[in-house]
Amino acid sequence: MQMLKHDWSDTRWRRFLAFCAGAMVLFYMVCPVAPLRWADLYASYGKILIISFAAIYFFRARLDGVLEVKLVMYYTIWLFLTRLFNTDLYLQNELDLVISRVLCCVILPVGLLLEEKERRVMLDVVIAVSGAFYFVTALMGLYACIFGVYFYVPPEHVVFGLDNAAYGNSYVRIVAWETTRNISAVWFYLAGCMMVYEFFKCENKLWRIPICIALFVFHLAVAFTMTRSVMLAASINAAMLAILLGMRYIRTEKRALRVALIAVLAAASLLVCWKSYDWLRTGTAKIYDAMDVQIERTSDQFMTPESLGEDGANFSDSRDLKESVSSGSMRFHVWAAAIPAIRDEPLRLLIGKLSHKVMDGPHRYQISAENGSFWHMHNYLIQVLMLTGLIGFLLVLAFSVLVVIRMIRLFFSAHPGATIAVKTLTLPVSGIFVYGMLETVIFTASADDRALTDFRELFFFLITGVMLSYSYTFAPPKKR
Repeated sequence: MQMLKHDWSDTRWRRFLAFCAGAMVLFYMVCPVAPLRWADLYASYGKILIISFAAIYFFRARLDGVLEVKLVMYYTIWLFLTRLFNTDLYLQNELDLVISRVLCCVILPVGLLLEEKERRVMLDVVIAVSGAFYFVTALMGLYACIFGVYFYVPPEHVVFGLDNAAYGNSYVRIVAWETTRNISAVWFYLAGCMMVYEFFKCENKLWRIPICIALFVFHLAVAFTMTRSVMLAASINAAMLAILLGMRYIRTEKRALRVALIAVLAAASLLVCWKSYDWLRTGTAKIYDAMDVQIERTSDQFMTPESLGEDGANFSDSRDLKESVSSGSMRFHVWAAAIPAIRDEPLRLLIGKLSHKVMDGPHRYQISAENGSFWHMHNYLIQVLMLTGLIGFLLVLAFSVLVVIRMIRLFFSAHPGATIAVKTLTLPVSGIFVYGMLETVIFTASADDRALTDFRELFFFLITGVMLSYSYTFAPPKKR
């Protein structure tokens, strides 16, 4: 009887953690909709709930867990210590940053603690709610973008569409919930990854019809964000999916021929996915012109004259891809500025810097005044180095390498339980790593100044924990 009571208690604890983790991910999803009201909720209830969630977790689990989980916890502890070393003794400047790191390090292990059915239920709930939300967001953003209008959504009149010329609008792009396209593109990308997972997981095949419709809308939305880092991540995912399907359905006795066919299929999928974004924008322009739309394009007044088509709608990307690749879209100069900045302040390698001072040094060495507007290092590893020093960098690097290894082992696992649906969990994890090499998204403050973490990061840690649980189950560590 005592054992049954203990097991029941474990079940309640696990499910409570799953509820808290899912609720927190969805709570941060609402931030762009009503940022002022969300900030009030966070200041009054959010901090209490996050600290309570963490306290309940650590009271039972302490610092136990797989190595990947421990590394994130050690990083959180180190980040807290570096805030003190930088004289923020009372966390007057960095309290919210520390709280956001604590939230991430307790969301990550939830997927590892749950049983298989509990993991599936938690994912299904989070995917259903967030998928529906971002589906509506994508439709509203596409409407504003394609028809060249802007409108405000209550209760705080957050804008959809271009209603100012602050960014020098030289090409048409989505503005959803008054959020920069580099952030909203990740919303739609992650939502698309969710649809791929549900497509292969759902038992009722009729569900695949609305799933495919939603997947197309998310793919179209990514095309109109024109965020090439996300387009690259999605194209790599297309190649990964082609490899999974090739390993399942391409059968031949000649191993070399099978590998070659799968490689060709993966390369073709990557190229087609990348080009599909151009095709979608071009096709949309042709449909728009054929419709002879009579809606007044109120956003066009904020576009540069050369970006407006003379003979019809112009949804093309005006940027030179070759020039962007050669300069990394100016990112190479941002990364290079880290070296002299550290040389000027070698103590940064030991204790890092406070968040609002991270870019002070790099800004002095960026090659033009225009580059000085970069708000972060455009690489999550370099950002961690500049924020927390060498120890924090090594902890995050070790975590990243171990997760990639776990991801590869699950991806190529021959275990019968490692279905295609389970293996598709590697897609968003790999995609966020690719995106993170060109932007900041994990382990530091979010690029969206309305919150210091956001749906993108929290969903990454949630899905990474689930992916790790499957990886350790179907590809257990080899004995030394």
